[in-house]
Amino acid sequence: MDVKSIYFDGVNSWTDFGLLLSSAEIGYPKKNKARIQIPNSNIYYDYAEIFGDLYEERTLEFEFIIARANAMTIEELEYKKSQIANWLEPGIRHRLSYSEIPFYYFLAEAQGDYDYTEESGYALLKVKFVCLPYKIHEVDESDDIWDTFEFENDIAQDLTFEVAGDREVKIYNAGTARVSPKLIVTGNITVGLNELSEDLKTGTYDQTKIVLSRGWNKAKLAGSGTIRFSFSKEVL
Repeated sequence: MDVKSIYFDGVNSWTDFGLLLSSAEIGYPKKNKARIQIPNSNIYYDYAEIFGDLYEERTLEFEFIIARANAMTIEELEYKKSQIANWLEPGIRHRLSYSEIPFYYFLAEAQGDYDYTEESGYALLKVKFVCLPYKIHEVDESDDIWDTFEFENDIAQDLTFEVAGDREVKIYNAGTARVSPKLIVTGNITVGLNELSEDLKTGTYDQTKIVLSRGWNKAKLAGSGTIRFSFSKEVL
């Protein structure tokens, strides 16, 4: 039988610390309505039309059981608590995955106010994480992996394009958030999307002006070489 657990910063709560996950609360982010009123009118301008929907951070809470805490010496228990505290060091954001939400992870930071209580024969540890609003798919959208394919939302697509002159390509973002793809280029290629363009030479580019909206995106490519759009979908 599989034991429920979390991975945080590459460490598993069950296999590495023997923490038995007893409950989990996966909160959803609150939407920020980013709009301003146009002066001298009853009209509001919604910034979501430009930047997409804006959400606050989301909170995840987990409760763990430390079995047989009363069977440990004071030194053993304090050492275990110190190990867990170092693992959940606040102020640093890491990947967090939960066994009941396969193929996705959160970018999360543990909060320092752990709730530790001792009961008869065991102890309870409650941990809170603050995460970016979207959960992120573990698989690149150009990787056609059967086990992670979501038939209701995903679409099989080849995101490596050969360019010799001018061409238009279509890219599907199956997530709900706008994403900035990593661009891997050989040769010299100009990428145009949403009235913005980038002139790229051979190399890998993590930060560009190219942003993929939800759904279908039409990009204009010009030049000579190959380009790969690498990104993972982000969903609520």
